Amino acid sequence: MAIKLYSWPRSSGTRVAWALEELGTPYEYVELDPKKQENRSSKYLAVNPHGKVPALVDGDQRFFESAAILLHLGNKYGVEKNLWPAGGGQARADAESWAVWATAELGPYMMQYLYHGLDTPVSYAPEDRSRAAAEYSLSQFNRNLDALESRLEGRDYLLDAFSLVDVAAASWLIMGTMFGLKLDRHPRLAAWSKRCAERSAFKRAR
Repeated sequence: MAIKLYSWPRSSGTRVAWALEELGTPYEYVELDPKKQENRSSKYLAVNPHGKVPALVDGDQRFFESAAILLHLGNKYGVEKNLWPAGGGQARADAESWAVWATAELGPYMMQYLYHGLDTPVSYAPEDRSRAAAEYSLSQFNRNLDALESRLEGRDYLLDAFSLVDVAAASWLIMGTMFGLKLDRHPRLAAWSKRCAERSAFKRAR
């Protein structure tokens, strides 16, 4: 088996596992135990020098960061599975832009709001939270939700059909709603997130 995914459940690696399940590409799931510091072992640091998950080995290539991994999977495997646009057109440009945006903008502002603005299992202790950080992160997160809501006008998915771009973005919001985030102000977005979460490949992903 050529592909190895290093991860642990309910992490950023889940979106990569979801993508692999959608692609139907055989892979080995290598579950690391952070409590045993397996992600800090010299063997794993040779794959991901930052000691975080996910990391992916595909033949003689090593990748870390979920956005980079999704771009690789899309470009190498996604086109023939109709889950990624062929190169050379605006559709490919849209796919790469929205996929990177999800990790660079949507996810970080959502997480900062969870850390500072809500009471969740991942939130900071009350004495360590910043009201200013919560308010700013929420304003930027809502701006991103508005952009997604606009993008979904007249379409069911971020491109013409379901693709790995939806995996990149919806994975953040599915996790956020599990922690209590509300999408009521964005009905198209809420319906899209629900459609994505109902996919069998998502349910198989760890």
